[in-house]
Amino acid sequence: MPTKRIPMHKIRDVLRLHHEAGLSQNRIALALGISKGAVAKYLSLTRAQKLTWPLPENMDDGALERLLFGDMVISGV
Repeated sequence: MPTKRIPMHKIRDVLRLHHEAGLSQNRIALALGISKGAVAKYLSLTRAQKLTWPLPENMDDGALERLLFGDMVISGV
């Protein structure tokens, strides 16, 4: 069974804490209450899409989700 994806606002927080605050993956994981593996996964996905912080103004959660996960988007997650 696949693991449940964290809310998009937390993925935004991962990016913000990494790029703006310069926190380590371990510190980000502790701050957000998620695993270091999840932090590494979302940073890797955003790096693959060449995303940094701040995100473009017009990138809402839906657009970010489609960019990172494409066809794997699960409505309501």
